Amino acid sequence: MLSTRVLVWSKPWGAPEQMAHLAAEDYLADIYRLGMEGHNATTGAVAERRSVTPASTTAMFKRLARDGLVTYREYEGVVLTDEGQRVALAVLRRHRLVERFLTDLLRLPWDQVDAIADQMEHALPDVVVDALEALLGSPFTCPHGYPIPDRDGNVPDTAAQRALADVPTGQRARVARVDEHVPGLLAHLEGLGVVPGAVLRVTRRGEIDETVALTVEDRPGEEHVVGPRIARAVRVMGVRPEAAQAPEA
Repeated sequence: MLSTRVLVWSKPWGAPEQMAHLAAEDYLADIYRLGMEGHNATTGAVAERRSVTPASTTAMFKRLARDGLVTYREYEGVVLTDEGQRVALAVLRRHRLVERFLTDLLRLPWDQVDAIADQMEHALPDVVVDALEALLGSPFTCPHGYPIPDRDGNVPDTAAQRALADVPTGQRARVARVDEHVPGLLAHLEGLGVVPGAVLRVTRRGEIDETVALTVEDRPGEEHVVGPRIARAVRVMGVRPEAAQAPEA
């Protein structure tokens, strides 16, 4: 059975048992991510997310099912068991806290920290993870807006979030998170000012090409047009209506 705690291996780095353990954790985290994005964790979907072959993904599914971490149905994919979800959330907690450390304290660009965190997350024992959380002030999200599970596996509710593509014309919305897995997207969005916490207003929509024109409140006078892929990759939350100005006496 996999443990959420970092193991002390007696064999050198790169030993097959250790590499299989790390790969299993990564698979569990990606299965959870797909589920939270509303996708089924099929062989094809997980293989694409991890840039591996369907055959290797099927082999890992069977291993995870053997260890009681997923329920596997051939041609349908997998669903995390309670234990599998516990392990996945522990991996995501480490990953997202490391991302916060890299951006908030080391000032690394937010479009680079996901890959770096992938390399660091498996090496951190729980005591270091807890210390990182305290040092960072117990953040609720990673730099890209994804929720950080607490040490008990509780995750902040994101049910109120919706895609930017679904925001009506004229409405304001606050950026909640952006897809960290689309190559080049983060740097592009940062250039537009579309980052978590930013308040946007949808000014017009392209009915044929599904583009969305928007303005960012702290960048007056600038209008940006994004395509449907970006509009679906940005998740937003509603903001309170602007207070009406009182008439002059």
